[in-house]
Amino acid sequence: MLLKKGSQNQKVRLLQERLGKLGYNPGPADGIFGPKTERAVLDFQREKGLSMDGVVGAETWNALFGQAPIPSVPLLERPPSYRQCFDVFGDFRLAGWREQNLVRCDLSDFSRELGHIYLGWLSEEDKAFEHRTWFGFICHRLAVPHFKAAFGLLVKRGLAGQLRTYDGCYNVRYMRGAGQWSTHSWGIAIDLDAPWNRFGQENFEMSQDVARCFEENGFIWGGRWNRPDAMHFQYCALR
Repeated sequence: MLLKKGSQNQKVRLLQERLGKLGYNPGPADGIFGPKTERAVLDFQREKGLSMDGVVGAETWNALFGQAPIPSVPLLERPPSYRQCFDVFGDFRLAGWREQNLVRCDLSDFSRELGHIYLGWLSEEDKAFEHRTWFGFICHRLAVPHFKAAFGLLVKRGLAGQLRTYDGCYNVRYMRGAGQWSTHSWGIAIDLDAPWNRFGQENFEMSQDVARCFEENGFIWGGRWNRPDAMHFQYCALR
């Protein structure tokens, strides 16, 4: 189910009625998904920490109505090849893709050990995983178990303190110097400690022990590439 600008049906009317009751302003409950309804949806998504695209899919509908029409998420036993990414993770260029595929990676079980990590493009006071009602970051739903397992292994081995910054996961863009899409475009890659592990930096600081926690959970580490990208871990094979 996807409701977006231009949709016209009974579910849109129910959506408008619910938004109105919650104090948002979707306009009249006429069953027509127009600009005012879209703005109300965006306001709701922002306040709830959801992916902000103005589209109502399973996650936003669930947050609004307390229902859960979300199908079970299959566990990927191994990372797909890069060529398989559109088939496995979907087409991020399509309307509604974010709503259907980007979810919270809940790291609250490790909040004590990971609470010091900050946003690398800001200051040490800007904690990366701390949100008003949850702790973690946004990524592709199929990558959640693997990210959680990797961070869990970091904590178990006492390595979490070696990390300083979180430098992003989901970001639609091309690879550096290439015409191919970055794996960040699907939310299946994460950058950590970027200021000390720049792309192409030979004397990077990312430790092998930290990298192995991700590699043992299926991630490919950019620190092993001919041109190192030691900040980068992706749940996707190179080809």
